[in-house]
Amino acid sequence: MPNTEIRGLILTNTKRVSGKTLAQQNYRKIKKMNKNKMIGIIDGDVLIYRACHKAIKETLDVKKTFDEIYIKVKDEVQCDEYSLHVSAHGNFRREIKQNITVYKGKRKEKPVNFVECKEYVMANYKPISKDGFEADDTASIEATKYLNKGQLYMLITVDKDWQIIGGLFYNMMHKYTKAISRFDACEFFNTQLLTGDTVDNIPGLKGVGIVKATALLKGKDLTKQFESVIRMYKKFHPEDYITRLEVMGKMLYLIKDYKDHSNWTVDYWKDFISNV
Repeated sequence: MPNTEIRGLILTNTKRVSGKTLAQQNYRKIKKMNKNKMIGIIDGDVLIYRACHKAIKETLDVKKTFDEIYIKVKDEVQCDEYSLHVSAHGNFRREIKQNITVYKGKRKEKPVNFVECKEYVMANYKPISKDGFEADDTASIEATKYLNKGQLYMLITVDKDWQIIGGLFYNMMHKYTKAISRFDACEFFNTQLLTGDTVDNIPGLKGVGIVKATALLKGKDLTKQFESVIRMYKKFHPEDYITRLEVMGKMLYLIKDYKDHSNWTVDYWKDFISNV
C-alpha cells in the first residue's frame, strides 16, 4: 500500500460505524493489506503519576505498581511495539522571553514517591527522554517521523494536548479510541490559541472559553480560522497582539523536530495550515 494511502487512513475522521471508529476499521484494513506493525507511543509521565497515586492510596510498592499499570495498558491496546516517553529536566518553554505568565506555574507538588518511581522507570525501561523537552514533544517528534514514513502508530495518553499531534488516539483512562485528522489537530490548536490551557497556566483571551471559541471557528477552513484568531488577539491586545500570539503559540505547540522548538510564528503557522 502506498505511503500516501496509509497516511490518509491514519488521519481519517472520527465517524463511528457499528460502534467502532472508522480509525479502528482502517487500522485493521492497513494491517491486513500492508502487514505493517503498529507502534504504541505511550505517555510515560501519565503512567508514573498514576503509579505514584495508586501506590500511596493503597500502600503499595510504586515500582511494582508501575510495572502492573504498564502491562495493563499494553494489554488494552495490543500494539506490536512500544516506545515510552518521559519528560526530562528543564523545558524550553520556560526560557521564552515574555512577561505574560509562568509556564506550569500553578502545578501541585509531585507525589512523595515520584522521584523513586521516575528513577526506576528511567533505569529499567529506557524511555525516550531529552533534556529541555516534555514527553509531549518527544512523542510528537516520533509520531511525525512515523507519519512521514507511512508507519502505523497509536498515541496512548490521557493528555488532551496530544490531539495536536494527530493520528490514532487512545485515551487510557476512559478506554476509547479515536482518529484525529490533520484538520482536527490544527483546529484543536487554533482553539487553544483562543482559550489557552489552564492546566499549563497558559492564559487565553479573557472571556473566551471553549464554547465561544468553537462557535467562532465552526464551519471555516483552517486559514479562515486563524484569521479569526488573529483578529481576536488584535481586538483584545491591539498594541502587541502579534507578539502575544507568538508567545502563546510557542508555549502551546508540540514540536515536530528538535531544531524547531522555538520557531513557531504567525507566518510559520499560516504556511503549515495552507498545506493541510
